[in-house]
Amino acid sequence: MERHMMQQPRRILHVVHGYPPESRGGTEGYVQSLLGPQVALGLEPMVLHGSFEPRAQSVIEPRDDLGVPAFRLHRADAYSDYWDRSHYEAVGRLFDDLLARLRPDVVHVHQWIRLTDDLVERAESAGIATVVALHDVSASCPACFRLRPDESHCERIVSFASCHDCVPLRGGEAREEVELGIDIYRANFRHELQRARRVLAATRTTASLVTRGLELAPELVHLLPLAYERRFTGMQASSRAPGPLRLAYWGNVTRRKGVQVLLRALRSLAPLDDRLELHVFGSVDTDALRAEIDELVQGLPVTLHGRYEYEQLFTLQPDLAVFPSTCFETYGLVLDEAFELGVPALVTDVGAFAERLQGGGFLAEPGSPESLAAAIRTILDEPTLLAEHAARIPQPSPTPEQHVSDLLVHYREAMQSPPAPGEPTPLDQRSTLESLRANAPRDTAPLVRGL
Repeated sequence: MERHMMQQPRRILHVVHGYPPESRGGTEGYVQSLLGPQVALGLEPMVLHGSFEPRAQSVIEPRDDLGVPAFRLHRADAYSDYWDRSHYEAVGRLFDDLLARLRPDVVHVHQWIRLTDDLVERAESAGIATVVALHDVSASCPACFRLRPDESHCERIVSFASCHDCVPLRGGEAREEVELGIDIYRANFRHELQRARRVLAATRTTASLVTRGLELAPELVHLLPLAYERRFTGMQASSRAPGPLRLAYWGNVTRRKGVQVLLRALRSLAPLDDRLELHVFGSVDTDALRAEIDELVQGLPVTLHGRYEYEQLFTLQPDLAVFPSTCFETYGLVLDEAFELGVPALVTDVGAFAERLQGGGFLAEPGSPESLAAAIRTILDEPTLLAEHAARIPQPSPTPEQHVSDLLVHYREAMQSPPAPGEPTPLDQRSTLESLRANAPRDTAPLVRGL
């Protein structure tokens, strides 16, 4: 019998673009959360991750600090996060060699960025079952975040006509190069997702945007909610005296998270007559945004807490969580934190927030201070609404232990499925594209958006 029909999954290689302490984010944290529960389940997880730090030659270096076999891959170029650096043949060869040494039963691809764009094709060609997790929408967007240059959300199909005025460029690229680059990007990620034995996404919203953007069948993607480690178990709260409506935002404070939009909404509600207060937890990512926020909070009942611990959120006892993102949110673990606290949320209707809220809160238009202000004013004027929506708060996502058990089912299905057919991007097309790109500056980050 063939290898995939004889074995149960045991050796799992997680492939991800970065890993702590160098790189911290939702995807990296998710992979980190899987390792312990998978070991407890009798699996042998391994990790291969990318790095921001280039080397003189591409190299895979072992790590001995994760408690499982782990490897850091360094490319020999800089700015490898961008779409025009997605394919890297030297990394592909290193990946082939690592697969031959490790012989995993399943390769679980979490991201291609900083690695190379044909990980699935290479693993499947080696006879290894693959599972892809769509943590974001980058597979269907050369600009990564599906944000247009004016910061508006994009749901276009990937094509030169749709993307030529948006893709990050370094300057000097010819139309022929950009057109061929976009065509190959689209064809390659269509192939990677069709070639994988199993494609997973945490929300239907994310799955739908990726499949529509690449013109793939929505049935290709299976839903699997992310794991959520409970944050507040065992914490004890003191009774809270009556007072103003207490709003709270927590998480990274970046422009795309929309805190500045929320502050403009509060400013439009002034004078507030002590009817509400806002607490912002999290570090601001740029000096420019910090200066803007510092100016906006003048005269408002706002406290900027900076870096925070979960005990601070629990002790605060907020009445309403507010997450005013302007960008597409693929999941939003902050919602699980609000759900665990028993707090309804006011969120923007972009990405998966509305899907996950399930009636446990309120929706506003992304990027609109007026819409946020109207929602807050309604809550102030109709205080019973908070209790009504709190009663509809869904349960938080599964625990890591439950999630890993559910994930194991998908690993088994992948190993028991026959390899999917498909032809990778022809080498002559890749060679032509690389020849065209050799004429453009390569030692800088992209400077412009679109032709």
